[in-house]
Amino acid sequence: MLSNSFTTQALAFLSAVLTPNLARGSFFIMSSSTLVIDSLDPLINPGGQSAHVHSVSGGSAFAPSMDFGLTQTSKCTTFPLIDDKSNYWMPAVYFHKNGKFTRLRESVFKHKIYYKYGKGGNIPDLEITEFPQGFRMMSGDSNLRSDDGSLGSGGSQLNWMCHGGGQKATGFPKGFTNCNGYLGGLAASMRFPSCWNGQDFNEDAPLAHMAFPINRDGMAGCPEGFKKARFPEIFVEYWLDTKPFDGQYGADEVPWVIANGDPTGFSFHMDFLNGWKPGVLARAIRGCDNGNNYTPLDSPQCFGPGSTQDNDAKKACTIAPVVKQDIGDNGPLNALPGCNPIQAGPGRATKANCGGGGGGPAGLLSPASSVAAPVASSVSRSSASIVTTAGSIQSSSTSSPKPTVTGSTSTGGSPSGLQPASVNSTSGVWKAAGCFLDAINPRSLGKQSEWWGSQISSSNCVERCDSLGAKYAGTENGGQCFCGNQVINSANRPGKCTIRCNGDAEEICGGSGHLSIYSLDGSVSLQKRAAHHRHNRHSRN
Repeated sequence: MLSNSFTTQALAFLSAVLTPNLARGSFFIMSSSTLVIDSLDPLINPGGQSAHVHSVSGGSAFAPSMDFGLTQTSKCTTFPLIDDKSNYWMPAVYFHKNGKFTRLRESVFKHKIYYKYGKGGNIPDLEITEFPQGFRMMSGDSNLRSDDGSLGSGGSQLNWMCHGGGQKATGFPKGFTNCNGYLGGLAASMRFPSCWNGQDFNEDAPLAHMAFPINRDGMAGCPEGFKKARFPEIFVEYWLDTKPFDGQYGADEVPWVIANGDPTGFSFHMDFLNGWKPGVLARAIRGCDNGNNYTPLDSPQCFGPGSTQDNDAKKACTIAPVVKQDIGDNGPLNALPGCNPIQAGPGRATKANCGGGGGGPAGLLSPASSVAAPVASSVSRSSASIVTTAGSIQSSSTSSPKPTVTGSTSTGGSPSGLQPASVNSTSGVWKAAGCFLDAINPRSLGKQSEWWGSQISSSNCVERCDSLGAKYAGTENGGQCFCGNQVINSANRPGKCTIRCNGDAEEICGGSGHLSIYSLDGSVSLQKRAAHHRHNRHSRN
């Protein structure tokens, strides 16, 4: 078992050798094991199966749909800092030869996460703040097949490197037949943007709310329009073990392909969902310089005594995959998992149509593991049905009309997709009013009465809110119930509420960042309030 002190010094040494640009300004480093390999992406495909396989690290509550509250229920984390229950995920990479695909395992170094928050000269930047609850973001573009100018020094700084021979490139490098050696392995490195415009994550433009800094000079270093906040810059290294494939490719070949069907490497991308315990990161970035000074992470200058765990604990933190499929660990596959035919570009990749057949084995959703948050249901590959943990197939749509919106009032007795359409309670029959955006901060239905748990359904949420004398009841993300007398800073979003209730898989309990709202007359009066910065995370269709 390696000590945290030894690991800290070793990682600091590696940062100086492998990424010397990081040794300017304060930063700290975390190494991580792998939590799970799965076809899930709660940011882009909440509630369902993602388009391709991902490698996930972080908190054990990782699930098809997530928010900040769920991250805090994690029983363990793959990071040394036990208060970081965030999740970080990126696409898996495969060895491709003679039409066969075998997944590359993460190397001994696994993931390395750097948090940078200095101005240079080892001086912390006091204008940098911690991430708000519910914050999430992406870096990279899964449809790229050439460098469009976003991958260089002013952008994500994507870099692939064979650390055995030193070959590197923005896309997959070549000129080697193995990546062995003391620091061997093929690694992708990339940074997340750190300047925020104060807006929500937008499913139609997932990169729009963040920008890369112009320089390291605090808020002044952020582009115009992105000065609402500046966060620590997260820099990730994703190491892969290529040794099993030594001798199977030549120096002029590029035998690697990303799980989305990209043989160029340009489409590498990453997702981040904040799960830091509030206040912890804010304190550490004021004085921790673990990366430059080898200061242990559990020192008083960093995160304090009792804040870390050893490597054995990190490696023990794993969960079972939710999507049942062959990911290429037990022998070569004839196709990449999912519908991901090879698209080499140089133009942008387009959505593939596998005709319900080729493109890899069909994924079915299994019950969540004992350490992961309960997953009562998930959307199958076809949007026409819901696959529940019981294995039954149910229609995800009804013939009921969508709610209509007139002025600031939304009405409609049985909105499309909402189940149940009505609930009998003490005060009378509550009707489904529709699916609405949750502003999150502040909550659209307020936080005076909120209820979270695996037993929640839309029916018992209505009963609870009725007993409290509330005008509206709303369920969200499969397991959250909110009661309130106003619906503020919201908007009608038909079709965004598709997640089955944790407490009753026959019912719909909102969506990711969206509320299934009920009222006695089936209408909602939308109110505007002075803007607070919303931090919710919507999904992209």
